Amino acid sequence: MNSDDTSRSTGRLLLAAAPGGLCLVQDLLNSAGMPEASVPDLLDNESAAQTWLDASMQTWSEQTGRTARRIALSGDDLPALRDLRHDVRGWLTSEAEDPTPHPVDVDLSFRDGRFSFQPKGDGAAAVTSLVHLEALLASHTGTLARLKACMNPSCGAVFYDLSRNATRVWHDMKTCGNTLNLRASRARRRATAKGSPADSDR
Repeated sequence: MNSDDTSRSTGRLLLAAAPGGLCLVQDLLNSAGMPEASVPDLLDNESAAQTWLDASMQTWSEQTGRTARRIALSGDDLPALRDLRHDVRGWLTSEAEDPTPHPVDVDLSFRDGRFSFQPKGDGAAAVTSLVHLEALLASHTGTLARLKACMNPSCGAVFYDLSRNATRVWHDMKTCGNTLNLRASRARRRATAKGSPADSDR
């Protein structure tokens, strides 16, 4: 983890970046706030959102080996970015009711035997195009299925599952898995105690 990670949504959660351009999709999702952990929403204001996007595009450039141009945001872009984040989380958790179609507008180029692309324009529209293209590519390579949201409802951190069978459900077993497993175990013991004959005779 490098020194810039504290300004990145995934880095501040001490999580490794997803491979390739999928890191941008992950960063978008991890920009959400976690009130119980006092983690702020990075799309709450224009300054925080621009800092988030600049850092995320730097990670995207490092992960893909492509040069990232700066995408400028304004305050008017924030509602659309938050809607995009909501929609993408819906895909990831299979909770999307009616998938919202989003236009994709990019410049394609072919150089050194490979295609590359850059989103056109600025603002939320450019971010939306890039996020959708990276998600599309990841769905074809099978990596999108390994991007998961932590099952702890008060967490929801998005991590890349590197387990052999892709069976992880917690972003961190110590902070989320053990806590919820212990809570569930206590609930089962309470339920068993309430149903015991000793309780029914009282």
